Amino acid sequence: MSRSPRKPRKEARRRLPHDGRHLVPGARAVTELLRASPGRVLQVWTEEGRDFPDLFALAAACGVACAPRPRDELEGLVGPGLARGVVAAAESPLLEGVEPLLAVLDDTPATVPSGRRVLLALDGVVDPHNLGALLRSAEFFGASGAFWARDRSAPLSPVAVRASAGASERLPVAQVTNLSRALALCLQHDVWTVGTVVDGGTPLRSLVRGELPDRLVLVMGSEGRGLRRLTRDRCEYLARIDGGGQVGSLNVSAAAAVALSMLA
Repeated sequence: MSRSPRKPRKEARRRLPHDGRHLVPGARAVTELLRASPGRVLQVWTEEGRDFPDLFALAAACGVACAPRPRDELEGLVGPGLARGVVAAAESPLLEGVEPLLAVLDDTPATVPSGRRVLLALDGVVDPHNLGALLRSAEFFGASGAFWARDRSAPLSPVAVRASAGASERLPVAQVTNLSRALALCLQHDVWTVGTVVDGGTPLRSLVRGELPDRLVLVMGSEGRGLRRLTRDRCEYLARIDGGGQVGSLNVSAAAAVALSMLA
């Protein structure tokens, strides 16, 4: 019995070497990276046949090489639809522990109208799109940094970086081993915590009108269950965002944007 001819194998997609480095997709995010931290950039790859004159000029001014690569190679690095023609490999922006962020808080003046200095803490946010949106809001509203636990949280993946629109490359960000202990350390440095909740707590608008300390950590809970008990117990203030509609709560990234805008 004759065998049917084998189907030709698809050519294996080549992978660019990045050695596990932090990958930044998209021209906008790569531009922010080059402007904020050119020393972290190891390589920029651009899609063959496409021209990015402003990016090329900025990379050249920073002494960073841009190499053309096929589109499928770029998508193989970061996933379909993320690169949009540009990917950079860089040293990770993630700091270890909350101490470096507290040092930033001590060494830099407030950049928001209220005069407050605010850190954003995330308790179990697992969606990388939400992580990126949260970092974008934090940077936009002048937060001094953001941190979250290493385990059971979304990584700072290309999806999160892209969703942040480059904010992840500008905002100081850190991972901590234990979020509860990190919040306790913040209090030791006179940085008070405001945890957001759906039920109970004080209306955030009322807190802001009162006498809040000028050094704060805004703590946002996970998409499903909000703040964990241990995290909640570490918060000096519990606040809720009151609305006028029928929907009971906001998505965590939308809630953070509202809260940060009030604190700013």
